Amino acid sequence: MAELITKEWLETDAIQRVFDVLEQGGDRARVVGGPVRNALLGERVDDVDIACTALPEITVQRAEAAGLKAVPTGIDHGTVTLVCEGIPFEVTTLREDVETNGRHAVVHFGRDWARDAARRDFTMNALYVDREGVLFDPLGGVEDCLNRRVRFIGDAVQRIREDNLRILRYFRFFATYGVGAADPIAIAACAAEKQGISELSAERVTKELSRLLEAPRAAEVLQLMDGNGILELALGEPTSLDRVLALMVAEAALGRQGDKDLRMVALKNERICAGLRFSGIFCKREERANAARHALARNGLDEVHLKSLMVDLSPQAVSDGILLSALEVESPEALRAPLAFAESWEVPTLPLAGRDLIQAGLAPGPRIGELLAAAKESWKASDYQKGREVLLAEVLEAEEQ
Repeated sequence: MAELITKEWLETDAIQRVFDVLEQGGDRARVVGGPVRNALLGERVDDVDIACTALPEITVQRAEAAGLKAVPTGIDHGTVTLVCEGIPFEVTTLREDVETNGRHAVVHFGRDWARDAARRDFTMNALYVDREGVLFDPLGGVEDCLNRRVRFIGDAVQRIREDNLRILRYFRFFATYGVGAADPIAIAACAAEKQGISELSAERVTKELSRLLEAPRAAEVLQLMDGNGILELALGEPTSLDRVLALMVAEAALGRQGDKDLRMVALKNERICAGLRFSGIFCKREERANAARHALARNGLDEVHLKSLMVDLSPQAVSDGILLSALEVESPEALRAPLAFAESWEVPTLPLAGRDLIQAGLAPGPRIGELLAAAKESWKASDYQKGREVLLAEVLEAEEQ
């Protein structure tokens, strides 16, 4: 029987205390899904989900009696988050779906572990382990997991119809864990049911695509999705993969870790992508990165221009713009030196401010901004050597003329 490669996460006082709380009155508890899968593969375990036979209200009562915080994060569907030693554990009562409708399910609580497993998405996620590290594998998921085969449980079309998000989850899991060719049954089912993607919230689609973009096989899986008409539905409009694929090639060639947000910028490539939703922070980065890319396309990658852009935008924006330019250069090697410079040059601050001009007797107003802009250009032309006094003298002299 297979064993967990990493077990230290299961042996902590916090999780064992949670087991003590849950396993009372004949109830059983097991860690389920991702932590088990990752531990079998020797990969990092972060969040821990636990399945148990106790009803959610009983879980809350036992947790509070033991002094643990219990948060009813999804109590209607059997989920309670227990916080022990500052660590959250999502605890869900065993259940089976009575009725499903794309994203919302009517569930029935039970005590049958095999039925609980049967309602999950992929065989590698229908794995359980008890507090001692003993595996429970009702659907043969261990073999699939160890061989990195991503397969739907039972009928793939039915699994997708229960939850349309499983289409995107399949591609994300395959990009992250899969080896070899994708399961043809899964691909056919995803393609057949792809219109269900349009029923998903933009937030959920964005989250899945973002996680896929940082996966080891992101490039080929994006092409697989595109070839089956799935990516267009997810984005909300047709797209081209040229820029994001060029970015991924450049990241690999330059020995850089893949940046999921920058990859998303490249995937969007200034399209609206109505099927997605982004934070203000992402949108600001996207705007500056594309501004830098366009400026570099016009003026080149020489250090003089890089300095000017870094002062006007930011080092991050210029680094992003350089990487987004991978599509326009003959080889990623052309980006190595500019990137190194952009990430090492210490950006100076313009030594002249509006208050300096006002203190020198100039009237507040729009003219102050115009004068500062001119001073900034003069400062740049000096290779950032001119100091406050020199710049101020130039401004005052220009105003006297």
